[in-house]
Formats: sequence, C-alpha cells, structure tokens
Amino acid sequence: MVECDFANILFAGPCNRRCPYCIGRLLPERVNVSNLDAFPLAGLDPFIAEVNRRGIRQLVFTGTVTDPQLYRHEARLLALLRERVSTGPRISLHTNGALALEKLDVFDQYDRACISFPSFEPSTYEKHMGSRQVPPLAEILRRARIPVKVSCVVNEHNLPELPEFLERCRAIGVRRLVLRRLYGETRAWEIPSVLERRGEYRGNPVYALGEMEVTWWDFAAAQSTSINLFADGTVGTSYLLARTPELSNTAA
Repeated sequence: MVECDFANILFAGPCNRRCPYCIGRLLPERVNVSNLDAFPLAGLDPFIAEVNRRGIRQLVFTGTVTDPQLYRHEARLLALLRERVSTGPRISLHTNGALALEKLDVFDQYDRACISFPSFEPSTYEKHMGSRQVPPLAEILRRARIPVKVSCVVNEHNLPELPEFLERCRAIGVRRLVLRRLYGETRAWEIPSVLERRGEYRGNPVYALGEMEVTWWDFAAAQSTSINLFADGTVGTSYLLARTPELSNTAA
C-alpha cells in the first residue's frame, strides 16, 4: 500500500472567482458537476474508508472549479469527518479567501487554512482571479484563530511586483508563503535575491525572509502523494489531478 501525505475533498460548481488557469479546465466535465448542495457527498463513504485504511492524517477541503467555502454544508461535513475519520485528522481549507470573514466562524473550525492570493493590486489580482475584489488579507490574518498560509501563483503579471509583495506579506504577519509555478509552466522565473535558502520540502526549495518561510513550489518537481475525492464520487490516486489514472478510462 502506497502511503499518502494527504487526502483532498474536491468541490465543484459555480465560483466567485474566474481564474484563467483553473485546474478544472484540464479535467473531464463529469468530475466538475456541482456538489455544492450535496450532503453527504458522492463517494464519501469509500473515501473515508480509504483514508482510514491508509492512516491518512491530513485532509484538505479544496476545489477543481469552485471555492470550498461556497459549499452549503461546510460545518456539517467538518463535524462528520472528525467523527468518522479514525486517524485524528488535521483538516485544512484551501480557499481564495473571498468568504473568509463572512464565514469566519466556520473558517476557524479548520485546523489551518491556505489562501490563494496573487497580488495586493486590484488590476493584477483581476488578471489572476477574474475579479478586482481583493480579499482583505491583513484583516483575515488579524481575526483568524487558526494558522493561515498564503499561496501565490507567479506568472508574468505579478512577477515585477514580487519583491514588494514579499515585503508586504512579511509586514502584515504572514508566516508561511508558497510561490507556485503553474502546472505545465515551462518558463523560468528568477528567485528574488532577498530570499535566503534554508532547505527543501518534498523536493522543492525553501527560503526565508526574516521570520517568514517561503517555499518555491513546482508541481512537476513535488514529491507529494495524495488521494482525491472528485465531485462525481471518483476517488483518484494521483497528486497531479490532471494525471489521475482513475479518470483516464472514462469519457469526458
């Protein structure tokens, strides 16, 4: 049995952002069927059984084409997982942060959160997220009771802002930041010189800026493993969603 670092629960449906590089565009349409109103989720029982069988302790609420905080039964599902997963899981939220303050009571029921946040500048943010409404990251960090990591996709739109972005994140109290290359990206981005190399994690380099940890994440280089519950109930076994073998023999 292959050990897994974590298990993803993937949500699909209408979204409050329109990211041009949304991973769901690389997946069969049927796995992007909306599950935002579903309880229990399709495939949840075999997924939980597999999590327990493999002894997975890290669970993640994330999405293929939507944000998990748009799920109507978020708190209810959290409670169910804490009751039925036998490993004493640490449950994380991967979100765009648009609803974090509005649903702060639920946000704080996770053990930790990761917010996708590519820029403080509305015009740049819009190029990444399809909206000029930049979530109030500093306020989220101030009010949240759980650790919050920031994940920033780096491309040609925000690369010139990167030194200022790093400093601003450090200044508002971000403790962990991930700079992400898009899946399939072939262009090379230069690592800002202000970052000091500290080590590596899962095959990717880790740097520091003061007390802030900065990981440079390349999906192709990542030595991570996961299982994934897709919205249609499929349980996939590839960390790279677009390479999920359980989807390769099914019609899009």
